[in-house]
Amino acid sequence: MIRQPLHAAIGNPYRALCLAMLALVTMVAISVPSARAQDAVDPAERQRIEGIVHDYLMANPEVILEAIRSLEERQQAAKEQQRDSIIDQVVPTLTASPLTPTFGADDSDVVMVEFFDYQCGYCKRLHPGVQKLMKEDQKLKVIFAELPILGPASLVASRAALASQEQGKYLEFHDAMMGHQGQLSDEVIFDIADEVGLDVAQLKDDMNAPKVMQYLAMIRSISESLDIRGTPAMVIGKNFVGGYVPYEKLQEIVEQVRAEG
Repeated sequence: MIRQPLHAAIGNPYRALCLAMLALVTMVAISVPSARAQDAVDPAERQRIEGIVHDYLMANPEVILEAIRSLEERQQAAKEQQRDSIIDQVVPTLTASPLTPTFGADDSDVVMVEFFDYQCGYCKRLHPGVQKLMKEDQKLKVIFAELPILGPASLVASRAALASQEQGKYLEFHDAMMGHQGQLSDEVIFDIADEVGLDVAQLKDDMNAPKVMQYLAMIRSISESLDIRGTPAMVIGKNFVGGYVPYEKLQEIVEQVRAEG
């Protein structure tokens, strides 16, 4: 599982120190008599102010940590607010494309979007829970968002999966790929395709269609907008869920979304 890391607003502690010093410099500068408020601070005055800041920080180093925490919290809040606004657009954007693998009732009251990679071990752990939920919850709609981020084989697998829809066998291929243990290669991918009854020659032709790569580029763009840094990741209703969750927790989230309407 690759959980979403805290995306600090600062690049490193040194930058945080600079930001803290800048804030303090600004505060001190404000205290300069109003007659000089519009004038640039001369070098001597600047040196004096910087000395005050330096001495203050040396005497109160905890201020730096407080600044770091404050900046992180503000950035995290801003990121979550931005993600919330984007989440509202995810399902309409995906369902507008005929290439989006979608399963479940048309009158579903909860929609779950799963971003995954066929070489992701935690995606494979999540899959049985998703299968069970799809089978048991008749009011759930599941959208599979192919996000091949773990190398060339992942990209081939996603292209093949999307192309399998031309033969009406996406779910069979998807389940078989998720059930495969071990490294993927082109040979393994096409062997699995053959095992689930796909015409491999046709599959290879269909997966080379420009629309397939264009669609995957769209998925990647959506994932970046959501700040997805790894798989699995899910959007359930208006909730973002990063990383593997067991079936019971997954069911709980779905029921919570349903109860909230």
